[in-house]
Amino acid sequence: MLTLEHYSMGVGDRFAHQAKAQLSALIAGRTLGIDVVPVWNKSFREHDIVHSQPASVRAAADAAVKAMGWQQPYHVDA
Repeated sequence: MLTLEHYSMGVGDRFAHQAKAQLSALIAGRTLGIDVVPVWNKSFREHDIVHSQPASVRAAADAAVKAMGWQQPYHVDA
């Protein structure tokens, strides 16, 4: 089982367009001393609604992390 960092937050990229915006919020929090690790997640129902696949959540998270220069841990549960 994966052991998460002390504080983590589920950030669901419901419509596959919000990953960078969600990460921006966590980066802003870090400037205030709030260290929260994102866990991107998406349910089967959400995949079914927007016709996505679990691998697309990983790809979106990885792309956001790279684009935003995120150097902290992050996780995907899709």
